[in-house]
Amino acid sequence: MARQGLFSKIRKKVDKDYAEELLAEAKAEKEALKEQKKQAAIAEYKEKRTLTVAKFFEVSGLPMPDELSDISQTVIDQFTADPRRLTELSIFMYWGGPQSTKYTSDALAEAIEKKCLLIITDTPCSYTRSLFIEDNGQGENPICSAYINASHYIRSLHKAKVITVTGSVGKTSTKEMLESVLRAHYRQPLVSKGNNNSMFSVTRNIQSMKRFHNVYLQEVGANSPKSVEISARQLDADMALYTNIGHSHIESYGSREALIKDKLSLSDFGKPDGIAFINYDDDALMSYPFKQCTVTYSLKNQNADYFAEDIAKNGTGYDFIIAAKTENGGYDKIPAHVNVLGEHNVLNAVAAFAVGRALKIKDDEIIAGIASYHPSGMRQNLIEIGPYHIFADCYNSSLMAVDNTLSAMDEMELPEDGGRKIAVLGDVLELGDISEETHRQIGRVAASHDVDLLLGFGKDMVFACEEALAAGKDARFFSDRSQLEDEIRNEITPKDIILFKASHGINIGATMDRLFGTDINESTEIGHKMFYLKTEGDFEFYIFDTSASIKRYLGTDPHPVVPSHINAVPFSTDETPEATMLPVEKIGKTAFRGMTHVKTVTLPEGIIRIRDGAFKGSGLTEFSAPGSLLSIGDEALADCPDLGKVYLPVTILQMGEKILENSPLSVLE
Repeated sequence: MARQGLFSKIRKKVDKDYAEELLAEAKAEKEALKEQKKQAAIAEYKEKRTLTVAKFFEVSGLPMPDELSDISQTVIDQFTADPRRLTELSIFMYWGGPQSTKYTSDALAEAIEKKCLLIITDTPCSYTRSLFIEDNGQGENPICSAYINASHYIRSLHKAKVITVTGSVGKTSTKEMLESVLRAHYRQPLVSKGNNNSMFSVTRNIQSMKRFHNVYLQEVGANSPKSVEISARQLDADMALYTNIGHSHIESYGSREALIKDKLSLSDFGKPDGIAFINYDDDALMSYPFKQCTVTYSLKNQNADYFAEDIAKNGTGYDFIIAAKTENGGYDKIPAHVNVLGEHNVLNAVAAFAVGRALKIKDDEIIAGIASYHPSGMRQNLIEIGPYHIFADCYNSSLMAVDNTLSAMDEMELPEDGGRKIAVLGDVLELGDISEETHRQIGRVAASHDVDLLLGFGKDMVFACEEALAAGKDARFFSDRSQLEDEIRNEITPKDIILFKASHGINIGATMDRLFGTDINESTEIGHKMFYLKTEGDFEFYIFDTSASIKRYLGTDPHPVVPSHINAVPFSTDETPEATMLPVEKIGKTAFRGMTHVKTVTLPEGIIRIRDGAFKGSGLTEFSAPGSLLSIGDEALADCPDLGKVYLPVTILQMGEKILENSPLSVLE
């Protein structure tokens, strides 16, 4: 019996081991099959995603001419209507009009100069590899149609939820709030950078989509008639978030009705089963016949699907409750906090929460994302530079945006008793016939806020200053930038808060950089390619609207002398200005980096900033900065083994981190 029991145990163990072995084999087979399917899907995706010239013509709907057969299997790196980003493997699509000339006076000439692979144009072109397609004026331009078709093809290869944000005011800050929510949940969301919201940016971002992207967030701007519609047809959005409809860009559209129709085309051409998130407090939005399902949000209106309650200032932000309508008609009440002043930011948080819920993100993740949002760059960014307090909100402007920003400044506490709130306001552009009246309204709005001194700059801000003066405010108008800057230098004290706000075309950020040595405006211009490069002598320069910066020293002299000015045509997005002597104000990040042959550099008066790492790893033996220097960036003089004495002016406002790291002989004077 004992032996029989032993055999029984052995048999059970053998059976168990065999069963486990079978299970392991089945699991391995299942994993192998899964991996096989994954690799097959990846291979299929790569095949569909790889655009040869022949494939591009197929998906764009254009017939490929026989004369291009020699490059039919050449893989392109992009197709674009943006002449600034062309490479030798790009297809440039040009069909005239403002969409092709926004960033250059002669887009075709730039495409030819960059030797792109192919130019498709409705304008006769002498380029060796160009395809002329005549626009017969019967409906949509065929090149524009092909551009949309090719973009939409790539978008269709991806399962990512596409979310768009548009509006006349606040679309970038709303997008950034929503981005914080998405990043609290998704590992790698695709998000449009800054306010890159043109059809150029949409096309570029679509072409950067990858299989792993779960969600793609794109800001969309209205620049000219049908520009939003073109983006909408490329994007086929699952969700569209609308902030408001004002009068920005009305000059290009001719009427507010045409502007509204184009902006809301994001839903008209979005997914039929998609969602439109609309601001309940905007009459134009609420009266529009949306084809998609609508979700409403509001700051305080309790008729909306989402709104805020119990808003209370807490330090430099707000505590509040988000009320979210439930299926039974009640409301969930979720506590939230946002770390920025201005109640319009609470509205942005409510909108972001509504989108987060539609994406089925957990409430605690959404709230954490909202709390993690901090403004940066030139958007409602309160920064301290030396003893000064600057409120940078100067990327764009409108009547509503000015009101919102001044409301935020109303709530800011002055650094010291006796300080003032100074508002530097520049023109709001692209208003057409309503410009004078809008600027007069801006003056009246400014007078209703806690502004001690209004400094107006541009052309039409004179009307705002007239209205503010009539209302009893201290208001001064300047049409000359240098006079404005002198006035600010004379007026500003460490006790004050100073706001900079204007339409981007006014470039008030350049004034901010020049006065305080900040790097915000130049970084933005470089990021948006709002410059061109020019080589003169031994230097390569960035040429901006009002100044130049050293990009790279090209010479071999161990003791180079940086010029104080360069004769150049200022960069402009509107019209071609005449050449002038532009001041050289900054030393760029790569200007002298790693140049061991450089022993000394003579910098002229007028240099206001040395950017991060500008002299890192160079052969400097000593360094002396001019008295005009206001700031020096991180690691600017790091890794310089022979560097001895370093002279910086006592008036410098900002010093970066690790300026002299690994420069063992350096002595800061």
